[in-house]
Amino acid sequence: MSGAADELPSGDDPSPNSVLTGTIGYLNADGTLGTLLQGAFFGTLVSVFTGGVNLIQSIVGLITAPIDSLGEATEATIDATIIEPLSIISEGAAASAESIANQFGPFAFLVGLGVLLAGFWLIIQFLQEDETSDTFVVPGFPDIPFVGVDEENDEG
Repeated sequence: MSGAADELPSGDDPSPNSVLTGTIGYLNADGTLGTLLQGAFFGTLVSVFTGGVNLIQSIVGLITAPIDSLGEATEATIDATIIEPLSIISEGAAASAESIANQFGPFAFLVGLGVLLAGFWLIIQFLQEDETSDTFVVPGFPDIPFVGVDEENDEG
């Protein structure tokens, strides 16, 4: 029987001539038509089920690909708008702390606290100006009522 199985087409050359030649060779080498039809039937079933699985995977991929891309884009946006600017502030604070510590030694904590309070005082002075918004130091950002520092009456 191994002689008949050797005559079956291997699938390397799927042209109709090679399939027909292989089938005729299989039947001439004492292969049975039932075995040949059984292989063709199960091969067709496997092919259909494989196509169905591929179709389902494609549909699921079509649904999940935009969601995955949205997640990656959101992560990149957060990194670019929040994480990286915070690392710049963090590095600046570390450099300032190191420089204050090198300059003032054991009194570095007191000097650092004074610098922090002076920075807050400057921001408060800026926000209390009549021409500025009392919410953010961002130019063009509108006043939000009842939020921010209290200003003098802006009217006349």
